[in-house]
Amino acid sequence: MKEMVQGVTKNLRVVALCLLVGGAAAFALREPSAPEAPPVVPVDAGVPSGGPGEPTRDTEEHLARARPAPDDDEGAWEQPQPRPDAADVWCEGLSVERCGEYPLDCEVAVYCDEVRFCRRLDRNQEQETCAGEGMRLGSRACCPGLVARCGGEWEDAPRGAEAGDTSEPLCIRCGDGVCGVFEEARGCPEDCATSEARPKVHYRGLLPEGPSWVSERNATPGQCLDTRPGPNEVEACLRSWSEALFGLRDADALLRVENLAPFTPFDIDLMRCLERGASYAERRSETSREGCIEALYRRTRDSRLDKLRWFSTLSRESR
Repeated sequence: MKEMVQGVTKNLRVVALCLLVGGAAAFALREPSAPEAPPVVPVDAGVPSGGPGEPTRDTEEHLARARPAPDDDEGAWEQPQPRPDAADVWCEGLSVERCGEYPLDCEVAVYCDEVRFCRRLDRNQEQETCAGEGMRLGSRACCPGLVARCGGEWEDAPRGAEAGDTSEPLCIRCGDGVCGVFEEARGCPEDCATSEARPKVHYRGLLPEGPSWVSERNATPGQCLDTRPGPNEVEACLRSWSEALFGLRDADALLRVENLAPFTPFDIDLMRCLERGASYAERRSETSREGCIEALYRRTRDSRLDKLRWFSTLSRESR
Protein backbone atom coordinates (compact mmCIF):
# COMPACT_ATOMS: atom_id res chain seq x y z
CA MET A 1 0.00 0.00 0.00
CA LYS A 2 2.82 2.33 0.91
CA GLU A 3 4.65 1.61 -2.34
CA MET A 4 1.47 2.41 -4.31
CA VAL A 5 1.15 5.85 -2.69
CA GLN A 6 4.79 6.69 -3.45
CA GLY A 7 4.34 5.78 -7.14
CA VAL A 8 1.28 8.01 -7.50
CA THR A 9 3.11 10.93 -5.89
CA LYS A 10 6.02 10.51 -8.26
CA ASN A 11 3.74 10.52 -11.29
CA LEU A 12 2.02 13.72 -10.12
CA ARG A 13 5.38 15.44 -9.84
CA VAL A 14 6.30 14.42 -13.41
CA VAL A 15 2.95 15.73 -14.73
CA ALA A 16 3.35 19.07 -12.92
CA LEU A 17 6.88 19.48 -14.29
CA CYS A 18 5.67 18.84 -17.85
CA LEU A 19 2.92 21.43 -17.47
CA LEU A 20 5.40 24.05 -16.30
CA VAL A 21 7.84 23.37 -19.19
CA GLY A 22 5.04 23.44 -21.80
CA GLY A 23 3.65 26.74 -20.50
CA ALA A 24 7.03 28.41 -20.62
CA ALA A 25 7.62 27.25 -24.21
CA ALA A 26 4.19 28.48 -25.30
CA PHE A 27 4.84 31.93 -23.80
CA ALA A 28 8.22 32.23 -25.58
CA LEU A 29 6.73 31.29 -28.97
CA ARG A 30 3.74 33.64 -28.69
CA GLU A 31 3.51 36.11 -31.73
CA PRO A 32 4.42 39.74 -30.73
CA SER A 33 1.67 42.31 -30.92
CA ALA A 34 1.78 45.02 -33.62
CA PRO A 35 3.11 48.47 -32.51
CA GLU A 36 0.59 51.16 -31.90
CA ALA A 37 0.15 53.72 -34.70
CA PRO A 38 1.35 57.29 -33.90
CA PRO A 39 -1.34 59.86 -33.31
CA VAL A 40 -2.48 61.73 -36.40
CA VAL A 41 -1.46 65.42 -36.38
CA PRO A 42 -4.43 67.56 -37.37
CA VAL A 43 -3.87 69.85 -40.37
CA ASP A 44 -5.55 73.19 -40.85
CA ALA A 45 -5.25 75.06 -44.20
CA GLY A 46 -1.99 73.30 -45.02
CA VAL A 47 -0.24 74.36 -41.80
CA PRO A 48 0.27 71.54 -39.19
CA SER A 49 -0.76 72.42 -35.68
CA GLY A 50 2.19 72.92 -33.43
CA GLY A 51 4.23 74.32 -36.41
CA PRO A 52 6.24 77.53 -36.46
CA GLY A 53 3.15 79.73 -36.39
CA GLU A 54 -0.09 80.72 -38.04
CA PRO A 55 0.00 82.65 -41.33
CA THR A 56 0.24 86.39 -40.84
CA ARG A 57 -1.90 88.99 -42.62
CA ASP A 58 0.99 89.86 -44.94
CA THR A 59 1.36 86.20 -45.92
CA GLU A 60 -2.38 85.85 -46.61
CA GLU A 61 -2.40 89.00 -48.75
CA HIS A 62 0.63 87.75 -50.70
CA LEU A 63 -1.09 84.41 -51.35
CA ALA A 64 -4.27 86.19 -52.38
CA ARG A 65 -2.43 88.30 -54.92
CA ALA A 66 -0.64 85.27 -56.33
CA ARG A 67 -3.95 83.35 -56.62
CA PRO A 68 -5.84 83.98 -59.89
CA ALA A 69 -9.19 85.68 -59.76
CA PRO A 70 -12.19 83.45 -60.54
CA ASP A 71 -13.22 85.47 -63.60
CA ASP A 72 -9.73 85.99 -65.07
CA ASP A 73 -8.90 84.36 -68.36
CA GLU A 74 -6.65 81.38 -68.22
CA GLY A 75 -3.00 82.43 -68.13
CA ALA A 76 -3.73 86.16 -67.75
CA TRP A 77 -2.33 86.21 -64.22
CA GLU A 78 0.87 84.30 -64.96
CA GLN A 79 4.08 86.17 -64.31
CA PRO A 80 6.65 86.38 -67.15
CA GLN A 81 9.53 83.97 -66.89
CA PRO A 82 12.83 85.62 -65.90
CA ARG A 83 15.36 85.97 -68.68
CA PRO A 84 18.27 83.53 -68.30
CA ASP A 85 21.63 85.03 -67.49
CA ALA A 86 23.95 85.63 -70.40
CA ALA A 87 26.49 83.32 -68.74
CA ASP A 88 24.26 80.40 -69.84
CA VAL A 89 25.30 81.16 -73.43
CA TRP A 90 28.99 81.10 -74.31
CA CYS A 91 28.94 83.84 -76.91
CA GLU A 92 32.70 83.79 -77.48
CA GLY A 93 32.44 80.18 -78.65
CA LEU A 94 29.79 80.90 -81.28
CA SER A 95 30.46 81.65 -84.91
CA VAL A 96 29.40 84.97 -86.37
CA GLU A 97 26.62 83.21 -88.25
CA ARG A 98 25.13 81.70 -85.08
CA CYS A 99 25.67 84.80 -82.94
CA GLY A 100 22.38 86.27 -84.18
CA GLU A 101 20.44 83.33 -82.72
CA TYR A 102 20.90 84.84 -79.26
CA PRO A 103 20.18 88.57 -79.70
CA LEU A 104 19.45 89.05 -75.98
CA ASP A 105 22.78 87.59 -74.92
CA CYS A 106 25.32 88.03 -77.72
CA GLU A 107 26.37 90.60 -80.29
CA VAL A 108 28.59 90.67 -83.35
CA ALA A 109 31.60 92.98 -82.94
CA VAL A 110 34.66 93.73 -85.05
CA TYR A 111 38.35 93.94 -84.23
CA CYS A 112 40.48 96.80 -85.46
CA ASP A 113 41.82 94.53 -88.22
CA GLU A 114 38.18 94.24 -89.44
CA VAL A 115 37.75 90.60 -88.35
CA ARG A 116 34.21 90.04 -87.06
CA PHE A 117 33.57 87.92 -83.96
CA CYS A 118 30.83 87.07 -81.45
CA ARG A 119 30.98 88.25 -77.84
CA ARG A 120 28.77 88.57 -74.78
CA LEU A 121 26.42 91.54 -74.68
CA ASP A 122 27.34 94.02 -71.95
CA ARG A 123 24.48 94.09 -69.41
CA ASN A 124 25.26 97.70 -68.52
CA GLN A 125 24.93 98.84 -72.12
CA GLU A 126 22.16 96.65 -73.50
CA GLN A 127 19.54 99.37 -73.01
CA GLU A 128 21.64 102.01 -74.81
CA THR A 129 20.72 102.72 -78.40
CA CYS A 130 24.20 104.04 -79.26
CA ALA A 131 27.75 103.78 -77.94
CA GLY A 132 28.89 106.71 -75.82
CA GLU A 133 32.32 108.32 -75.56
CA GLY A 134 35.04 105.83 -74.66
CA MET A 135 32.76 102.81 -75.26
CA ARG A 136 33.49 99.94 -77.62
CA LEU A 137 31.63 100.10 -80.90
CA GLY A 138 30.18 96.57 -80.91
CA SER A 139 27.02 96.13 -82.96
CA ARG A 140 25.76 99.67 -82.28
CA ALA A 141 26.63 102.97 -83.90
CA CYS A 142 28.43 105.73 -82.05
CA CYS A 143 26.28 108.42 -80.48
CA PRO A 144 25.98 111.74 -82.36
CA GLY A 145 29.21 113.75 -82.33
CA LEU A 146 31.38 110.66 -81.91
CA VAL A 147 33.35 108.56 -84.40
CA ALA A 148 34.76 105.03 -84.17
CA ARG A 149 38.55 104.93 -84.23
CA CYS A 150 41.35 102.51 -83.46
CA GLY A 151 44.79 103.29 -82.13
CA GLY A 152 46.74 101.70 -84.98
CA GLU A 153 48.54 103.34 -87.88
CA TRP A 154 46.21 105.01 -90.38
CA GLU A 155 46.68 104.22 -94.04
CA ASP A 156 44.09 103.44 -96.72
CA ALA A 157 41.90 101.08 -94.65
CA PRO A 158 38.87 102.63 -92.91
CA ARG A 159 40.18 101.58 -89.51
CA GLY A 160 43.82 101.47 -90.47
CA ALA A 161 44.82 98.77 -87.95
CA GLU A 162 47.51 96.18 -88.45
CA ALA A 163 46.55 92.59 -89.23
CA GLY A 164 46.00 90.54 -86.09
CA ASP A 165 45.12 93.53 -83.93
CA THR A 166 42.59 92.26 -81.36
CA SER A 167 41.77 95.68 -79.96
CA GLU A 168 38.35 97.15 -80.72
CA PRO A 169 37.31 100.53 -82.07
CA LEU A 170 36.26 103.09 -79.50
CA CYS A 171 33.77 105.88 -79.94
CA ILE A 172 35.68 109.13 -79.41
CA ARG A 173 35.07 112.84 -79.89
CA CYS A 174 37.64 113.20 -82.63
CA GLY A 175 37.71 116.26 -84.85
CA ASP A 176 36.76 118.97 -82.34
CA GLY A 177 40.31 120.34 -82.00
CA VAL A 178 40.75 119.03 -78.44
CA CYS A 179 42.71 115.89 -77.54
CA GLY A 180 40.44 114.13 -75.03
CA VAL A 181 41.30 111.45 -72.54
CA PHE A 182 40.17 108.65 -74.92
CA GLU A 183 42.10 110.06 -77.88
CA GLU A 184 45.71 109.69 -78.94
CA ALA A 185 47.94 110.77 -81.79
CA ARG A 186 47.67 107.48 -83.69
CA GLY A 187 43.91 107.15 -83.42
CA CYS A 188 43.02 110.84 -83.78
CA PRO A 189 45.93 112.69 -85.38
CA GLU A 190 43.75 115.68 -86.28
CA ASP A 191 43.33 116.46 -82.56
CA CYS A 192 46.39 114.95 -80.86
CA ALA A 193 49.30 114.79 -83.28
CA THR A 194 51.99 117.50 -83.14
CA SER A 195 53.88 118.90 -86.10
CA GLU A 196 56.13 121.80 -87.02
CA ALA A 197 53.07 123.89 -87.72
CA ARG A 198 51.44 122.82 -84.44
CA PRO A 199 54.09 121.96 -81.82
CA LYS A 200 51.58 121.97 -78.94
CA VAL A 201 48.11 120.45 -78.52
CA HIS A 202 45.08 121.47 -76.49
CA TYR A 203 44.41 118.63 -74.03
CA ARG A 204 41.34 117.91 -71.93
CA GLY A 205 41.17 115.49 -69.00
CA LEU A 206 38.21 114.05 -67.15
CA LEU A 207 38.45 116.59 -64.30
CA PRO A 208 39.15 120.05 -65.77
CA GLU A 209 38.66 121.65 -62.34
CA GLY A 210 41.39 119.51 -60.82
CA PRO A 211 41.35 116.37 -58.69
CA SER A 212 38.92 116.85 -55.81
CA TRP A 213 40.87 114.59 -53.45
CA VAL A 214 43.93 116.83 -53.96
CA SER A 215 42.51 120.29 -54.69
CA GLU A 216 40.85 120.42 -51.27
CA ARG A 217 44.31 121.12 -49.88
CA ASN A 218 46.00 122.38 -53.06
CA ALA A 219 44.33 125.04 -55.20
CA THR A 220 47.11 124.74 -57.80
CA PRO A 221 49.72 122.11 -58.68
CA GLY A 222 52.42 124.44 -57.36
CA GLN A 223 51.02 124.08 -53.83
CA CYS A 224 51.88 120.37 -53.81
CA LEU A 225 55.39 121.38 -52.80
CA ASP A 226 53.98 123.47 -49.94
CA THR A 227 51.68 120.87 -48.39
CA ARG A 228 53.27 117.49 -49.07
CA PRO A 229 56.00 116.26 -46.68
CA GLY A 230 58.36 114.36 -48.98
CA PRO A 231 59.38 113.74 -52.60
CA ASN A 232 57.13 110.75 -53.21
CA GLU A 233 54.08 112.61 -51.90
CA VAL A 234 54.88 115.70 -53.97
CA GLU A 235 55.30 113.57 -57.10
CA ALA A 236 51.95 111.80 -56.53
CA CYS A 237 50.22 115.16 -56.05
CA LEU A 238 51.66 116.61 -59.28
CA ARG A 239 50.76 113.47 -61.23
CA SER A 240 47.18 113.61 -59.96
CA TRP A 241 46.86 117.15 -61.25
CA SER A 242 48.33 116.20 -64.62
CA GLU A 243 46.00 113.25 -65.09
CA ALA A 244 42.93 115.22 -64.03
CA LEU A 245 43.56 118.27 -66.24
CA PHE A 246 45.13 116.70 -69.32
CA GLY A 247 44.94 112.90 -69.03
CA LEU A 248 48.77 112.74 -69.03
CA ARG A 249 51.04 111.06 -66.49
CA ASP A 250 54.62 112.22 -67.12
CA ALA A 251 56.45 115.53 -67.29
CA ASP A 252 57.75 115.08 -70.84
CA ALA A 253 54.17 114.77 -72.13
CA LEU A 254 53.30 118.10 -70.48
CA LEU A 255 55.78 119.83 -72.80
CA ARG A 256 53.29 119.25 -75.63
CA VAL A 257 50.38 120.86 -73.76
CA GLU A 258 49.16 124.16 -75.17
CA ASN A 259 46.80 125.01 -72.30
CA LEU A 260 49.36 124.37 -69.56
CA ALA A 261 47.86 126.59 -66.82
CA PRO A 262 47.71 126.23 -63.86
CA PHE A 263 50.97 124.27 -64.30
CA THR A 264 54.14 126.35 -64.48
CA PRO A 265 57.53 125.49 -66.03
CA PHE A 266 58.90 125.12 -62.49
CA ASP A 267 56.23 122.50 -61.73
CA ILE A 268 57.23 120.53 -64.82
CA ASP A 269 60.93 120.68 -63.96
CA LEU A 270 60.22 119.50 -60.42
CA MET A 271 57.97 116.71 -61.69
CA ARG A 272 60.71 115.59 -64.10
CA CYS A 273 63.24 115.42 -61.24
CA LEU A 274 60.91 113.44 -58.98
CA GLU A 275 60.24 110.91 -61.74
CA ARG A 276 63.88 109.89 -61.75
CA GLY A 277 65.16 107.07 -59.59
CA ALA A 278 67.09 107.70 -56.41
CA SER A 279 70.73 106.62 -56.60
CA TYR A 280 73.40 107.09 -53.97
CA ALA A 281 76.16 106.36 -56.47
CA GLU A 282 74.86 108.98 -58.92
CA ARG A 283 73.63 111.42 -56.29
CA ARG A 284 75.69 114.30 -57.69
CA SER A 285 74.58 113.67 -61.28
CA GLU A 286 71.47 115.33 -62.69
CA THR A 287 70.40 111.94 -64.04
CA SER A 288 69.40 110.93 -60.48
CA ARG A 289 66.61 112.37 -58.38
CA GLU A 290 69.01 113.80 -55.82
CA GLY A 291 71.25 115.48 -58.38
CA CYS A 292 68.34 116.87 -60.39
CA ILE A 293 66.69 118.42 -57.30
CA GLU A 294 70.03 119.89 -56.24
CA ALA A 295 70.56 121.43 -59.67
CA LEU A 296 67.00 122.81 -59.68
CA TYR A 297 67.63 124.42 -56.27
CA ARG A 298 70.86 126.04 -57.35
CA ARG A 299 69.19 127.35 -60.50
CA THR A 300 66.05 128.76 -58.83
CA ARG A 301 67.11 129.21 -55.17
CA ASP A 302 63.56 128.23 -54.20
CA SER A 303 63.69 127.58 -50.45
CA ARG A 304 60.73 125.21 -50.64
CA LEU A 305 63.04 122.65 -52.26
CA ASP A 306 65.07 122.46 -49.07
CA LYS A 307 62.85 119.75 -47.57
CA LEU A 308 63.30 117.63 -50.68
CA ARG A 309 67.06 118.06 -50.48
CA TRP A 310 66.83 116.90 -46.86
CA PHE A 311 65.24 113.63 -48.02
CA SER A 312 67.98 113.15 -50.62
CA THR A 313 71.32 111.48 -49.87
CA LEU A 314 73.29 114.67 -50.39
CA SER A 315 75.02 115.76 -47.23
CA ARG A 316 73.93 119.00 -45.58
CA GLU A 317 77.51 120.31 -45.92
CA SER A 318 77.30 120.12 -49.73
CA ARG A 319 74.45 122.63 -49.93
